Amino acid sequence: MSSPLPVPPVSPVLKVVDNRVTCQVLSENGTCCGFKSHSILSHLVSAHKMTAADYLEKFPGAETVSVNALSALEKETLRARRVPAPLAVTLTTNIMGIKLPVDVCVPEENCLPLPPGYMFPTKGKAKAVFERIIQGLARGRNLFIWGMPGTGKDAVVHAYSAMTRKPVVMVTFRPGTDLAPWFYTRSISEDGTGWEYGHLWHALTEGVVGRDGKRRPVLVLLSDVDRADSAQAEWFRILTDSIEGRILDPHGKMVPLMPGTQFVCTANSCGSGDARGRMASSNPMDASILDRLGRKVQAAYMDWSDEVQVLRAKFPRVLEMAPGVFDQLGNATEALRKAIEAEEIYAEFTHRGLCEVLSECDDILSFGGSPTGLLKKGFRSWMDGLDADTQLTAKRLVSPHLKDGAFGSAGKDDDY
Repeated sequence: MSSPLPVPPVSPVLKVVDNRVTCQVLSENGTCCGFKSHSILSHLVSAHKMTAADYLEKFPGAETVSVNALSALEKETLRARRVPAPLAVTLTTNIMGIKLPVDVCVPEENCLPLPPGYMFPTKGKAKAVFERIIQGLARGRNLFIWGMPGTGKDAVVHAYSAMTRKPVVMVTFRPGTDLAPWFYTRSISEDGTGWEYGHLWHALTEGVVGRDGKRRPVLVLLSDVDRADSAQAEWFRILTDSIEGRILDPHGKMVPLMPGTQFVCTANSCGSGDARGRMASSNPMDASILDRLGRKVQAAYMDWSDEVQVLRAKFPRVLEMAPGVFDQLGNATEALRKAIEAEEIYAEFTHRGLCEVLSECDDILSFGGSPTGLLKKGFRSWMDGLDADTQLTAKRLVSPHLKDGAFGSAGKDDDY
């Protein structure tokens, strides 16, 4: 007799329980909305223009969040660790791996603003240069930073001041500007003649008062020092004398500076004037003055992988509609800057120039223009500022990197 066949085990019936909350709002035809979710709060606002209070007033006791969601939220809350906010006096910021204190008692108006979209370099020669600058700024050293236009000489001081709340007084040397009122000028009153002291004098000798009532020494940023004319050079000499910790008043008396006062000078040349002839107002500087300006640092352009991140953030429309433009622009920029450094073309192609090219691209796209040939059209904003021969050379350098067609001959209408 054969044995009975084994009976397979009966699988248990799985029952799916839907714990989601159902929206009870009635539509115009009288049917229930029926939307289900673990939270219908955002649905109420977007679909029915109702707040949670409006919904509960209309449907008292109705659920808006499921039991599962509340349970999960409670578990997360129990796991969360509450950390007290740090004291304001202990705030710090990290700049290129260097931890620096933030002086929150210094009013924002006494600091320089952070440049839009600013980013510190993360690789290449620029990274090494900027690390030296930040180290010098953090230690209170006097610096002389020089280099090509657009290498971020002034911008790094702006960023340092904004991020650490370092009070800064900025002096920009422009030929023809009278600097005397910034120090002191003659005044006449009912008591007779005297001297009226300017903002720069007070900053040098008294510092800046913080919100806590204490005085802080300032960082004096002397921008474009190699552009000083003969009249400004005399005031500049007074400033360089003050680097030694004292300054001469109008009566001939030596007045001590606020201890900790720091000087940073920027220039387009190393003090010998611009040998290329591009910076017409860049003058040779007195060697004795140069010797007093502190640590010398030659600035360098950012690596393209860093610079392109800044440009992408500044021009999101171009990034969205014509992302390939940035790769083409990077190759063109490298070719142009190499030629400029080798003095094959007499021009400057700085970060400002890059922004002008991309801003024209952005304008074209904003008015419904085609992404095809976009960079070629955008280069008009820079190319049109060159003379005919330089423009022709620049077009030959840029053309191999344009994917939508090369430039034509100089002067032709179909160049763009």
